[in-house]
Amino acid sequence: MNLLPPSFQKWLLCALAAPLASAQPPHFTVRDAIQAEWNRQPPAFSDVQRAALPAADRARLDLTLARIGAPGAPALQPPELEKPTVAAWEAKAKAARSPRERFDALFLLNRLKSPRALTALDGLGPADAKAWPAHLHLEAQIATARLQGGEVSPSLQGFLDALAVAGKVDPVRAQAARLRLVMAGKEKALLPPVPATPGSVLALMDAWNRGPWDRRRDLALSGFRRLDPGSPAWPALGLSKPSETVLTRACAGILSRLAEGIPDPAPAGAFPGSGTPWPCATLPLARWYGYQGLAKLREPLPSLQAALAQDPPMGEGDPLLQGALLPALRHLAPARADVLRDRLLHGPDAVARAAALEDLPSAPADLQALTTRCWSDTQFEAQQTLIQSYARWNLDPEAQKAQLTPWLQHPNWSCRYEAWQALRKLDPATPWPAAPKPTATDEAILAEATRLAERGKPVRMRITFSGRRFVTLRLDPTVAPMNVANLVLLARRHFFDGHRVPRVVPDFVVQMGSPFDTMDGGPGYTVRCEDSLAWYGPGTVGMALAGKDTGGSQFFITTNATPHLTGRYTRMGEVEQPDHDLKILDSLELGARIVSVRVLEQAGGGGRQSEVGSWQ
Repeated sequence: MNLLPPSFQKWLLCALAAPLASAQPPHFTVRDAIQAEWNRQPPAFSDVQRAALPAADRARLDLTLARIGAPGAPALQPPELEKPTVAAWEAKAKAARSPRERFDALFLLNRLKSPRALTALDGLGPADAKAWPAHLHLEAQIATARLQGGEVSPSLQGFLDALAVAGKVDPVRAQAARLRLVMAGKEKALLPPVPATPGSVLALMDAWNRGPWDRRRDLALSGFRRLDPGSPAWPALGLSKPSETVLTRACAGILSRLAEGIPDPAPAGAFPGSGTPWPCATLPLARWYGYQGLAKLREPLPSLQAALAQDPPMGEGDPLLQGALLPALRHLAPARADVLRDRLLHGPDAVARAAALEDLPSAPADLQALTTRCWSDTQFEAQQTLIQSYARWNLDPEAQKAQLTPWLQHPNWSCRYEAWQALRKLDPATPWPAAPKPTATDEAILAEATRLAERGKPVRMRITFSGRRFVTLRLDPTVAPMNVANLVLLARRHFFDGHRVPRVVPDFVVQMGSPFDTMDGGPGYTVRCEDSLAWYGPGTVGMALAGKDTGGSQFFITTNATPHLTGRYTRMGEVEQPDHDLKILDSLELGARIVSVRVLEQAGGGGRQSEVGSWQ
């Protein structure tokens, strides 16, 4: 018979259970990691507690601490990636055996301008071509190594010839590499012409732009005056005669490369005095790139005088594009630039305000009112530019501190972090900022990130471009749960639909996700970085940034390995079908329209897929 009262029995059971509960080993779950990384506050674990964690939890905790990056946190990147040196990578080149090791060493040594970069490929011969990954392209890297003094050995040449026989040399990349070598006098003739597509035109103009201006000037001023299939530009670049359709699709890309290829400052005659309008000249993206070219002029062309004198200048009514035009006006029509800058500083467009802030040479008289306007902006560009401008304006240290300190309380973490970085230069003892209260959007991202990460399955996402072209992404929420969740939620809002691809860099990346189609802006909030050491190989999906923890809606897909991005940009996954998807990306035109971005869900147990396009 039990003579103890029920209330005492319950108390006794709880008292006996308490020591057992406290003896349970600690845990650091996926949910804990997501919350800690969003809050950017290091979890409190003693050395004893950390040692008691299960191995998976301990690894998760170490990664979380490195990702948060608070003072005293362990470094995420190894020294050879954090601060690469020629000595470190030459040693790695000698030890390299796998394709990834060889490519990384070749790539980094080229970036470090080492004449010994090709030692990364020592020992390769014809028999190794079969095992070399088809999408790990060497054409541009070998050209760079040769231009920096490297010599291709007979054995390496045999390996390269065998790659070509195996179909692992891309003709467009090979022609682009040869064009660079011909312009530098390393080769005498181009390869046979390659078919003209928007992608090949862009790739060869990129290579052409890397040659000296005196080798490009005449062709730039004559061969690209209009979109003409019969222009001498195409055979000079190593292209077959393009069709009118191809040139129409490639139009914005051609104009962008012409603008980028003009020296700064532009020499006399770099711009023609007059020209035939091109079909894409009305596209905002084409104008955006064109204004960057105009900024290289120091004396206005007579044909521009009337357009510059207009109000608004050039007849440009879009505030965002007015901001892109402002650097050109600063050189060509300073009085008009002053008027436009003042209008943009006081206007409603945050991205345009950021451009106006960059044009300000010193702090304005109404700095406090300007700060109030920027504080409420939803686009981070204006806030970041203002925070960085206090030092540029040479305010004394105490005045900088007075301006920066309130930003440590801003409701956006990215503003707090940007201010902390600036304050730490003035006072290294500046404490790590506290976390802001999560907004409703933050809570939605955190909830979706936790759901996806705990489920542990890849997220499949399909991007459909105009012309019935599509690319399928396979994203990993166990590596980057917040960033994957953010893209999922944006896709379900149809955020990306109808926008254009504003950045295409052949053999590097294709970037998209701007709400303005110009590489500016984001969704009106920022997302934390979730860096890892997962490799940035061909077809990797990463988040575009303007600094740590500034991700939003813009993301990119690499079209070759890009090892210098590893550990610096959040890696979310990769394309699902490289043979199909990378071919689409290699041929994509600048300004391609995104028809839709959809999350693909498994329907039932039969493996059928359905597109989900609404919030869940």
